[in-house]
Amino acid sequence: MDRLKAIETFVRIAQTGSLSKAAQELGTSRALASSHLKQLEDHLGARLVNRTTRQLSLTEIGQEYVTFCQATLASFEETESAISRRRDEPRGTLKILASMAFGNLHLAPAIARFTAEHSDIKVSLILTDTSFSPFELIDQGYDLAVWMHAIEDMSIISTKLGEVRWPALATPAYLESRPRPAHPSDLAAHNCLIHRSIAPDGIWRFEGPEGRVSVRVTGSLLTNSVFALRAAMLEGLGVALLPTYYVADDIAAGTFVEIFADYEAPRRPIYVLYPHARYLPLKSRLFIDFLRAYVRAHRW
Repeated sequence: MDRLKAIETFVRIAQTGSLSKAAQELGTSRALASSHLKQLEDHLGARLVNRTTRQLSLTEIGQEYVTFCQATLASFEETESAISRRRDEPRGTLKILASMAFGNLHLAPAIARFTAEHSDIKVSLILTDTSFSPFELIDQGYDLAVWMHAIEDMSIISTKLGEVRWPALATPAYLESRPRPAHPSDLAAHNCLIHRSIAPDGIWRFEGPEGRVSVRVTGSLLTNSVFALRAAMLEGLGVALLPTYYVADDIAAGTFVEIFADYEAPRRPIYVLYPHARYLPLKSRLFIDFLRAYVRAHRW
């Protein structure tokens, strides 16, 4: 039995005093309306309506029950309306997961601007340098994640926002102290500071005039932190691949020098990840559009 439909039918019968009129207003047949009423009475084990050949009237129990049913339907409609308003109005809390470096450097100021424009939206930002699974994204209630790689899972939607360059860099002092690499293969003779997610196999890959070039590198530091790589480079320890969203100011100031003009490591995409594509809340859609424009404007 569709109890909600049966209750709606019963309320309409009580209001009209007629099975035929109730069925007409509900857009159904008199027989189906009568069936809904009987199912409801059978479920309750009580007669709700007295039937005569000329009219219908509520029993004492029916009069008590119709009051409860009317309040229930009103509450149901109010709750549905509230949910629809939340879908169509930018409000509520947006829970976001992001990587530590990008989150601190760019997502934090972007969120500050976003919340200034949308005062009814609150943001809960969680930063981490550890990977996560689709189950964690869903089970821990995140609305969005901003990550540097997609997740191959049917329950997660990955939308590409843009790309980030990871050039080969060194300090001027380091390059003056030894022969400057003219080709990626020359890096095999240098102290290379390695980001674990870029080269878990110890191989740096470049695209250039010869197509793809791969070189096995070694060095004194292996880490998953761009902060640690930058600190080591400032000490003149070696060569590193670093994202331009982090070191653009260092490059502009001449603190770090791009080693190759013709060879570039593969660009890494920035993705926004979210659990559901259907009925995506307006707060999420607004933030995705805002972040897409933010990434496009920076051209890393």
